[in-house]
Amino acid sequence: MPDSNSVVISSRVRLARNVAGLPFPHKLRRERGAMIAKQVYDALAPNGSYNLYRVSASNQLDLDVLKEKHLISEDLLRADNGAAIINDAETVSIMINEEDHIREQCILRGFKLDEAYAEINKADDIIGEKVKFAFDARLGYLTCCPSNIGTGMRASVMMFLPALSLTNGIESCINAVSRLNMTVRGVYGEGSKADGFIYQVSNCKTLGVGEEDIVSSVGNCINSLVESELAARDRLFHNDGAAIRDRVWRAWGLLTNAYSLSTDEFMSLMAYVKLGAYDGYGLIKISDYDRLEKLVTEAQPANIVNISGKALDGDARGIPPARRDIMRAAYVAKVLKSIGSRA
Repeated sequence: MPDSNSVVISSRVRLARNVAGLPFPHKLRRERGAMIAKQVYDALAPNGSYNLYRVSASNQLDLDVLKEKHLISEDLLRADNGAAIINDAETVSIMINEEDHIREQCILRGFKLDEAYAEINKADDIIGEKVKFAFDARLGYLTCCPSNIGTGMRASVMMFLPALSLTNGIESCINAVSRLNMTVRGVYGEGSKADGFIYQVSNCKTLGVGEEDIVSSVGNCINSLVESELAARDRLFHNDGAAIRDRVWRAWGLLTNAYSLSTDEFMSLMAYVKLGAYDGYGLIKISDYDRLEKLVTEAQPANIVNISGKALDGDARGIPPARRDIMRAAYVAKVLKSIGSRA
């Protein structure tokens, strides 16, 4: 396996499940939807420390924070009877009544698809002991969207691909990946942008293939992309090292000294700081790379308000964007100076 530490951000395995005998969530009565959340929570609670969030009863800021952490989706926020069950470590998240009755996922930092699969498979077994899943002997797990029928599994990896993007190699990689029954999306899934050169790669096929095979095929695809990205970084620095050095150090200077930073500007500058921290470049010295990755989430709108403790009426949108930008700049500068320096 090629060195993936500076390319792979996180690994996720998601399982889609529905309760046998019930209509899909968009046709489900509110009371029955609430009962599904209770059933799943009661099944998981004895096996770990979990928190139950009901969308209709939760603080909007809390929900926005969870969405920015990829623990819940935008679709769940629009669900009348939606809920989420999340463990304390925020590695396992179970969404209730989103597109399907139950969407189980495990997210781990780094290239850990096998570990993520093992953890969510364990949770799936626990839930399956208490809840009868809709299952067909020929089709597999029955899901609201036909594209998920079969295993109901999506194995995905969040990747940082700056060199492939800057050298215009990303399109050819996306085309090659699509021929392997994989898809490439932005930071927040289908229809979202690849902010900060961040892409999400996942399987397309769920029917007629085993769960272990999905994990293996996605893993092989990721290894190939990692090799391509690292090779592109070598070419990029060889061909235009002075320009890369300038961009990286300008980005570091702005992030550690700016008075105000918008989300988009932060993501753009942070991408160059992360690229500069790549061992092959050594332009930025970072003592804690996990902390650097965590900062990307912490600087998002709801998270930065939550960290500051200054939310108005419990709503991230209660803070004017200009004020959030000032708060973001101060927090980002503080964190970066505590974990890094210009080489």
